[in-house]
Amino acid sequence: MKNTVVKTDNELVKYIKEVGESNFKKCFQCGTCSSVCPLSTEDRPFPRKEMIMAGWGMKEQLVSDLDPWLCYYCGECSKNCPRKAEPGELMMSLRRFLISAYDWTGISKILYKSKYAEYIAILIVALGVLIEWAVLFGLHPAAGATLEQAVSPDKIDYFFDWPITVFLGVMLTSFIYNMFRKTVLSDDSVKIPLKLYFTEGWSLMFNFFTQYRYAKCDDSEESSSKKLSTGKYNFWLTHLFLMISYVVLFVGIVFFLDWFQAENSLPYLHIILFDYFASIGLIFGTVYFVIKRLTKKIERSKFSHHTDWMFVILLFLTGVSGIVLRAAIVYKISVPSIFYIYLVHLMILFPMLVIEVPFSKWSHLAYRPVAIYFANLKEKAKSLNKNNAEIS
Repeated sequence: MKNTVVKTDNELVKYIKEVGESNFKKCFQCGTCSSVCPLSTEDRPFPRKEMIMAGWGMKEQLVSDLDPWLCYYCGECSKNCPRKAEPGELMMSLRRFLISAYDWTGISKILYKSKYAEYIAILIVALGVLIEWAVLFGLHPAAGATLEQAVSPDKIDYFFDWPITVFLGVMLTSFIYNMFRKTVLSDDSVKIPLKLYFTEGWSLMFNFFTQYRYAKCDDSEESSSKKLSTGKYNFWLTHLFLMISYVVLFVGIVFFLDWFQAENSLPYLHIILFDYFASIGLIFGTVYFVIKRLTKKIERSKFSHHTDWMFVILLFLTGVSGIVLRAAIVYKISVPSIFYIYLVHLMILFPMLVIEVPFSKWSHLAYRPVAIYFANLKEKAKSLNKNNAEIS
């Protein structure tokens, strides 16, 4: 029998406790959590496996583990745990740990450990926006200037929108590659054929645009219409509405700013897509999740980290300030007023994008579907390798 040496890391145990509220050390390995989880499988028995690895500080194994991303925190494990070890909250804590593990800059780890570090980071980005705005447009518009003269869409594109798009693209791509290296390339037990990267690509797109795994958190045999009517799909649909609203606004503002800033171009599409759908999605979604976190009536909202609160607050303020800005443009209030509203909006929006998207809560939007994609790759490759071995 081959002996396996497991390296333990006491600092990891300490860090997991700092970024969450799981009592994972209370776990006595009864296995209830995995047996009641609607998403756990025989091949992926989470969260029991993660309870073991976290308790022993098995850092290498956790860094290479995709399962924390496959958990969608339905809360059944925590609700049924006889020791109140909060396995669902542990999986949330591990997602924070994994974000910091993929982040080669070390920023995520600092933000998760200190709420003051997050506050300072947000203020620094907001101040940077103010300085850049002052350099480009000054701190007050010229007398008699039109909106386009006071706030040039071209300059917004070149000095704000495109740089942030490139920044987010570079950061997220590098972090996801780091995730790929730690979870797929490091696994010597499986060799993935090149063809699978393309044939399994549908799962990446499907899970990103539908967030359908949230719907599978309820494994009861009720029909979809029954689940919909009884509110069992509320969390999934609200999350999906919020995500699509954000993506629509981000794409629209980054790539179609001239159209967004104009008050008369394609008014009906503008009203339906931006003024109603996306704006309502941001406001409704953030208010819904704030209420859930305040009332704490469901397991997945019982515990809130400071990064959770900062995320929903920034997203809510981004939505509100964006609606105010759009209304100011549509109803043609004074250019100086729009000038300052625009500035305030960007000073809220950019900290949310720079801090929350690559380094904090909003990065879940990227990591979850990518993790499902990587997991599918490994499972299909193992199945192919097994079939080939049987044939030979």
